[in-house]
Amino acid sequence: MSQKIERLEKLNKALDIEFQHDKTIYEETLKKLSVKELVEKGLTWYPLKINETGFTVGEYPYLTLEIAEDKLVSHQFKSGSMIRFFQNVDGNIHTHSVRGSVYYVSSNQIKIILEEDDFPDWYQDGKIGIASDFDEKSFKEMRIALAEVEKAGDSTTLAHLRDKFYGLRTTSPIQSIKFTPRNTSLNASQIHAIEHILGMEDFLIIHGPPGTGKTTTLIEAIYQLSKKESQILVCSPSNSATDLLVEKLSSIGLKTLRIGNISRVNEAVLSQTLDAKIDAAPEILEIKKLRRKADEFRKMANKYKRQFGPEEREQRKLLLQEVKEIHKHIRWIEDYLVKKILEESQVICTTLVGSQQNYLKDMKFQTVVIDEGSQALEPATWIPILKAEKVILAGDPFQLPPTIKSHEAEKQGLSTTLMDIGFQVKNRVFLLDTQYRMKEEIMGFSNLVFYENKLQAAPNTKEHYFQIRDTLYPTLQFIDTAGCGFDEKKQDNSDSLSNPEECKLLFDYLGKLLLELKYQYDHLSIGVIAPYRGQVEYMKNYDREFSQLKLNYNIDISTIDSFQGQERDIICISLVRSNDEGSIGFLKDYRRINVALTRAKKMLIVFGDSATLSQDDFYNQWLDYCHSHNAYKSAWEFMGE
Repeated sequence: MSQKIERLEKLNKALDIEFQHDKTIYEETLKKLSVKELVEKGLTWYPLKINETGFTVGEYPYLTLEIAEDKLVSHQFKSGSMIRFFQNVDGNIHTHSVRGSVYYVSSNQIKIILEEDDFPDWYQDGKIGIASDFDEKSFKEMRIALAEVEKAGDSTTLAHLRDKFYGLRTTSPIQSIKFTPRNTSLNASQIHAIEHILGMEDFLIIHGPPGTGKTTTLIEAIYQLSKKESQILVCSPSNSATDLLVEKLSSIGLKTLRIGNISRVNEAVLSQTLDAKIDAAPEILEIKKLRRKADEFRKMANKYKRQFGPEEREQRKLLLQEVKEIHKHIRWIEDYLVKKILEESQVICTTLVGSQQNYLKDMKFQTVVIDEGSQALEPATWIPILKAEKVILAGDPFQLPPTIKSHEAEKQGLSTTLMDIGFQVKNRVFLLDTQYRMKEEIMGFSNLVFYENKLQAAPNTKEHYFQIRDTLYPTLQFIDTAGCGFDEKKQDNSDSLSNPEECKLLFDYLGKLLLELKYQYDHLSIGVIAPYRGQVEYMKNYDREFSQLKLNYNIDISTIDSFQGQERDIICISLVRSNDEGSIGFLKDYRRINVALTRAKKMLIVFGDSATLSQDDFYNQWLDYCHSHNAYKSAWEFMGE
């Protein structure tokens, strides 16, 4: 058996393990818990009222729903989430339910799209809600992609890409092609990467560590490619990263089309969606006229949905059949418009799984660009590559990995991304080596441990500090809680951890700092990060008491994952772990910690227990780094002030 088949077969097995794990979790929670319990766990919104209904492109019914603010709890719904729209019948959410997906979530409102031709009969009868649903579609598309990759004939483009990624075919050095930059502020490493993108014939990896302008480089590369290629497909594993690219690409004048769900509903993105472009077409007047007619027939049919005889039943059937015929006609008009819009688009943007939508079926592209490749499961990454002649993968394998729920699937290799594999082909990896975010002291530790000291801080970072009169504030600090008795605590009804005393110290310290800075710095962005959800929840509750000290500063409190791709002037990190055993749990996920340590522009303050952390070599290196940069402080220096 060849090496390539072994990798793909192992990947198939790992994907099956993840699928079964996800499905089991779904069946053991959503199918067994009461509606009240599902609401408490953030898996259900109930009860809901309908604010708006209508039909999307493709004539799928949508609803905009609202939940009372006093019923709103922390939840797991986001753009693209699979859901069930249900009517609560005697506490059962499965008797009357249809599948759908979340289009967007905003405060206490949510817009959902149903996977049906029409609204269910019961949708206006009250007692309605939505519940998280198991997403089989993504797994199905990943399996199809793996099957295509595995069976690709040796002479096909897909086989060439597959074998070159896996190191089974020789990769010659890429030719460099000079170009005239649109963006004149590009640095040498960014220009070097784009020159090789323009000359590549198979694949290339842009390695973009934190703050090195990965998105800026991608935008310029796509712009240059658009001069010689009719269309480019741009993908990302997340809606938010895809939307960011849409905003940047459309802002430089490229005809950009966003296909699929969007996570941030703003004009810059909305105007590039398929829905918006169809709404702007002259044919929309005819579509609206037909929809009004269909709505009238539907209302007439609904008059007969209770107790009625054979004649009324036949009349209802005829009316609903007429509704279907009208929708067919609307779809015919929309199909014409979609084809026209696709042909006019220079760049088509979607998520990895979204690249298999019907609109893009059978389409091929010279170049497919995949951003955040280090966060994408390999099977999902292959989905858009099926349409590609050449591939650009961008990301950083030393930041957040893909989300995998099954430890066994992770052990079987599902955590290894295609970017990880391609990273081994050294003549295909191009490092962006100049970072514009962090003061050099903040960058230094990650540069040493993850990036072989190849990064340099751009000149602008020399201005990233706080100073009041003659007082220059330290850029980097580790505040050591060893010996303070700040023990970690298990959260009630949760496997997560918190550290209340460490939280109090953090906010006391931050409060005093903000009081000092307020006279000179009135527009600061501040992030408070913890690797444990239990600590985040505790800090959010504590923050309500702390609010009077915030002095109108915007303080974001969240887990590390929520801060990926973001930056703040000041970052405070609570590492939480403090125990006699020296156990640090998933603080051993050093890539995730790298994300936390590289969000700050001007000041990074880390709180932790050195006695616990020093049992691990990585954190020993961190402690040594802080000592060598005069950034070590004992918590005792700040207690009792």
